[in-house]
Amino acid sequence: MFSTSYQVTSNYTMQVDQLNATKGALYTLDILSLTSEARNSYGLRRQEYGRYRHHCTQRLHRIRKTLGFTHGKDKSFATRPITAETVTDEKYLHLMLFQAERAWGYAMEIKALSVALDDTRKQQHYMNRLKKAAKTAGELEALCSTKAGKVDVRSALDAQAYSALMSGYVLFEAQQWQGALEKFSAARAIYDKLSLAGTSHQEALCHAAMDEIDPNIRFCGYRLRLAKDGVVNVEELVKMSAANKGSGSDVLMREIEHLIAQTRQEKAQDLESIHWRSKVLPLKNPKLATAILAAQETAGELKNLQGATSEAKMEHFDKVLQAYAEAEKHVKKALKEDAIAAAKVKSSKSEQNTADLNMIATYISYSILRNAIDRNLLLAKDVYNKLEGDEATTDRNEDVHYQNLVKAYDNVVQNLTAIQELPGVNTDTILTSEVGNKMLYYKAWRCFFTATAYSKLSRHVEAIALFDRAQSYASQIRNTLGRASSHGSGNDADSFNVTEKDLQEIESKIRGRKCQVHAAWYLENGQEGGEDIEDKLLLMSLDEKSLDEPALIKRLDSYPTSITSKANPTVPHLVDFPPALQPIPAKPLFFDIAFNFMDYNHDALAERAGRPKAAQGSESSGGGWFGSIWGRK
Repeated sequence: MFSTSYQVTSNYTMQVDQLNATKGALYTLDILSLTSEARNSYGLRRQEYGRYRHHCTQRLHRIRKTLGFTHGKDKSFATRPITAETVTDEKYLHLMLFQAERAWGYAMEIKALSVALDDTRKQQHYMNRLKKAAKTAGELEALCSTKAGKVDVRSALDAQAYSALMSGYVLFEAQQWQGALEKFSAARAIYDKLSLAGTSHQEALCHAAMDEIDPNIRFCGYRLRLAKDGVVNVEELVKMSAANKGSGSDVLMREIEHLIAQTRQEKAQDLESIHWRSKVLPLKNPKLATAILAAQETAGELKNLQGATSEAKMEHFDKVLQAYAEAEKHVKKALKEDAIAAAKVKSSKSEQNTADLNMIATYISYSILRNAIDRNLLLAKDVYNKLEGDEATTDRNEDVHYQNLVKAYDNVVQNLTAIQELPGVNTDTILTSEVGNKMLYYKAWRCFFTATAYSKLSRHVEAIALFDRAQSYASQIRNTLGRASSHGSGNDADSFNVTEKDLQEIESKIRGRKCQVHAAWYLENGQEGGEDIEDKLLLMSLDEKSLDEPALIKRLDSYPTSITSKANPTVPHLVDFPPALQPIPAKPLFFDIAFNFMDYNHDALAERAGRPKAAQGSESSGGGWFGSIWGRK
């Protein structure tokens, strides 16, 4: 066992030395960039696989003419293989790549034209094209291997991932789920690591490739019955597949880690300073810069774990803390060396260098404590979900108690206290104020869950006192909330601000839980005269059968079975007092509005009365415009 391990390690070291010795002659083959650009530019955005296949054919012809590497025509046609000795230009590698792409595009074209692939010949043709693509990708991987010594490490890993992906497609269509899962997992693992070693564009391409692979991994896991509660965790399947592959996977991971370390050193050379809380901290120690950069990159990977499980996030938080602990070792070593140098020769620049190193040490300690706080909050959230959230069940784990929540928030408060005690933090008044408010906020949550634990034990008096203490913490935050919000943080990502929404949430929780505890206490201790309040609450109902009988005066025509009410059995229920309102009849209202619209024969009335006939157009004093107001007479 030991000899095999030594042989693998020594072979890997020899390969790396060979690459470094011939670094000037190494080619670079960015497969992801080449294929992504070609696919997006020539038809694959609209699923035009035929157009993409024709583009690959034309591109291959142009490359062959440029290299003078044609096969000949008619009788002189002869296939010219590409070997490691043939590769004197990176365009030979492009030939192999686009041969594989042409075969893959042809296979996708056949599948797109006949979705069901009911025809056996079409199915066989489709599989032959896929196998051709996988075979060519395997030959490209051999040309790009570290043994061939033609390309750099990143290109070799990129070719290996591309070959694994094409082989995975073949096994997937052949319904060999275990083999397909291993190939897809290997490709995804390589792309995941390559995303850490490269430019932002290369990182985006790697993440896009991973997004395309994930559905295939999930389907393979589903067919292999590896789903837990109906959900297939891609990260776990990739880890499981890597663990089953053995030493080959270990060698691959060492190559990737070597590439990441190499890329990180190149980035560290450009990292001249750290910007933290409106401060610029110069970095002159290359080892310290590399360690800080590694910790920052590890912490940045947390953004890619939004949909991961709590266990995966906790495991990654441990990696982040370990990375910052490594950086802390380097800064302590740098401070020790600086102290030895300052003891020999003192100057103004040496004092400034010491101050900068001390501030960098504060930054690293702050980062450790900040990530420890986030880890404890994640743990608290997980415990809370098991106790009261969506994951809460009646048969929950006996090891999960409210004491676990109290312990998590107590650790958060201790971490915040440690931040306040860091050197140089007391000069940052904004950070000091934010940390103080945040400490009160988490103390309120700690009191809240402590009170809840007491209430579960029916110790309501202690619970109410703790709820009052939690409310007092919230009141202290509210008194300083306006002043704290008026000052901005030096860095929003490092802000410890307590928002109005956070404060309203804790206050609402305290009020609601306190009312519940008050009610529980009254149910146990608020009984007077032997009356049971719980029984009275159970008697309350809106059922008509449970209502009292009418008063005695309303049922004199029937023999009374009882003359008392249920509310007070000792007092006779003779009449309702106060009496209830009842509808009564009322005199209808009439409005005499028809009079203004009646037309009388005034001439006939005048003749009967013996009066002279009125002149035409003349009217009585009640006519005219004013008469219309008072009514006609």
